[in-house]
Formats: sequence, structure tokens, C-alpha cells
Amino acid sequence: MSARDRLRKFGGLALETVASLLLVLSLYWLFMVFLYALFPSGTPLKEMLESRSEELPAKDGAGRTPEAALKSLVRDVRFRRGNSVAWEGAREGMLLYNNDAVQTFDRSGATLSFAPSDRLTIGSNSLVLVTRLNQKVEGEPTAYRVQVEGELQGNLSNEKKLRLEISAAGHLARVASGAARFRVTPNGNASSLAVYAGEVRVQGKDGFVRVPAYHGITLRRGVAAGPAVPLPEVPMLKSDKLLYRFRRLPPKVRFAWSGRAGEYHFQLARDPRFKNLVLDRKLAVPELVTGTLDAGSYFWRVSGITEAREGFFSRTGRCELLQFLRAPELKVDFPPQSAAAGSFTLTGSVEPGARVYVNGVEVPGGGDGGFAHNLVLKSGVNLIRVEAVDQAGNASYASRVIYGTGAGAEGK
Repeated sequence: MSARDRLRKFGGLALETVASLLLVLSLYWLFMVFLYALFPSGTPLKEMLESRSEELPAKDGAGRTPEAALKSLVRDVRFRRGNSVAWEGAREGMLLYNNDAVQTFDRSGATLSFAPSDRLTIGSNSLVLVTRLNQKVEGEPTAYRVQVEGELQGNLSNEKKLRLEISAAGHLARVASGAARFRVTPNGNASSLAVYAGEVRVQGKDGFVRVPAYHGITLRRGVAAGPAVPLPEVPMLKSDKLLYRFRRLPPKVRFAWSGRAGEYHFQLARDPRFKNLVLDRKLAVPELVTGTLDAGSYFWRVSGITEAREGFFSRTGRCELLQFLRAPELKVDFPPQSAAAGSFTLTGSVEPGARVYVNGVEVPGGGDGGFAHNLVLKSGVNLIRVEAVDQAGNASYASRVIYGTGAGAEGK
């Protein structure tokens, strides 16, 4: 083999080696992109675990006493055991143990139930870690620390069986004993805490900052907490009873409320408890117009938002969409086909609420649907045409040709 052939062979091997390295690097890069898309960003679980100031009882890992149940799962929810690094798909009703973590993805959610009346609701794209702070003693409340990256809503009863601490954005918030309702919401690099009932105390630079009901606070990592500020005012609905009638195409429905341009949370549901949401939107203007609703009954409400702190919802409004596909019933008492010329009164009945036109002239009707209209028959051929139009635009027609006989004064 000549020197030239050896050089050519060496060059080919070098080229194959470089191509193989580039392929491996490309696959590694694609794998990292896949991991980044699959797992949400935020505080790593390792850091969340290391941030605990209290040591767990030694028997927690071995006792495996359940702390809460996972309920009301929506879409993609996963969990991780405290002694594992692997994430698994969560199941309805599964038990959670000390130091377990729950993770939700886009448009997903779940509820942590510590007792029938003590529960935490996890919003979408959130990560929650539950840690027990004390040993269970008969008759004593159980203390938990819940570390959250994302959205968390709490609803605690007055039974005082639970003591709760919330860790968010580098701050510690302790929920006062007793009934309480609160919400933690992400706000850029910070978190906002809104208190609807009870009281929460946030660890500040010089002690605790008190956040009573109807108030909120912004928590920023590395920045001292405080002060608490009132929640946004409750919007006033401009009309809490909306009624729309239509035939084929759904109408444009307008929901409006008081307030200026800002941020609002609008909800539309089929049920008065808003369990079956049809629309759930954040808006920048005090109105919403939609033309996609089906016929039926709806309930709606709206709340104000300031720096991610959401206020109380307004009173519940009603909206009815009625679809009419059937033409209204129309009955006309026409005279005989041959009648004496002159004045006469045309009578009839129609569905209540429908409008009546006789020969193009609108005729006022009674509340029971009856109507009457004076006409003059001339000698010869007379065409009487009656039209009834309901509130959705459906129409019924009736007509008759009447031959006027004689030549009364009114018929000349």
C-alpha cells in the first residue's frame, strides 16, 4: 500500500470519527431538550429538601404513615415518593407520605386532602412538596410544611386538627389555627398570597407580618416581606339576568361589569357552584363578548386581580340562551270567502310574546296572545295576509282571499 493510499485511509477514519462525535452530541442535545420540555422549571427537589430547618423524625421513613390523599385529578398529574428520584403518574385516591412531591402540568390540577374539610388545591404547572414537622400525638394537631412553586389554594376547617406552614419564594407563611382560606399565585419571579378567611403570618425581617382576611402580600426572594394590602374591590355586574333568543346561529352574548381596564378573572359555568366550567379566562377589560355558547342556562361571575392577588368573586349572574326552531302557532278567524263589503274586525290568537302583522301593519296583541284588527272589505277581491314573528325571528303565515259583495258606503 502506497503512502498516498495510507493517507487517504487515515483521512476517511478521521472523518468517520468526527461524524460519529457530532451525531452523539446531537442526540445528547435532543435528549436535554426533551427533558427540559418534560419537567417544569423551578426550585429543584434537592434544594427544597435541603431547605428544611427541622430534622424529620427518624421513624418517618420506615413507618410510612399516610399524610394525605390525592383527589380530583385533572389531566396530567405526577408524584414522586420521598425516598425515590423517579416521577410516576398519579392516581385518583392514592395516598401520600411524608416528603412526597406532586407535580402538575399545563391545564392540570389536583387536591391534597388531609381531612374531609382540610384540603389544598394545586393549580396547573405547579410543584408541591409536603413535609410533616412533628410526630403524631393523639389529640394534638399535626403540623405540615408545604413548599410550593406555582399555584396553591388552601381551605382549612375550624376543627384545628392541622397546623400549616407555606414556603414560597424564599418566605415562610404560617396559617393561624382555625378556619382559613388562602391562595398562593406565581407573580413573575415572586409569589402573591391572598387571604380570604382566617389569618396568615409571614416571617419578616423584624418578626411576623400579619396578613388578615381580605388582604394580600407579595413575596419576593431575598426581599423582606410586607406590608399587607387590601384585596381588589369586588366588581359589580351591570346585568345579572341576561336573556338571549336565537334561531340557528348562536347570538353574540356580552357580559359586562364595573371597573376600568386592568386584570379580571371571568368564569362561566353550567352549575351555580362552578364545578363544570365552560369559560375560565383572565381579561384586561371589564367585559367579555362570545358567540360560541349553546342553548341553555349559564352562571357567571368575575373577580379583580392586582399584582396576581385575586379578590373575591362578584355575585353570581344568570344567562339564558333560548333556541326557537319551531314557527309560532298562529290562528286567524277569517270571514267567509264571500262577505259583505264594509268594515269588520279580524281576530285571532298567537303564542304569547310573538308580534302580529296584518297586511304589513303591526297589530298590538294582548298578554294572552289574542289580537284584533279593524279592516275594510271593498267590493271585489280582497287579500288578507297575517304574519306572526316570535322573539327569535321564526315566522308563521296565514292568508285568505275574500270576495266582497255589495257596495256599502265604506266599500265605495
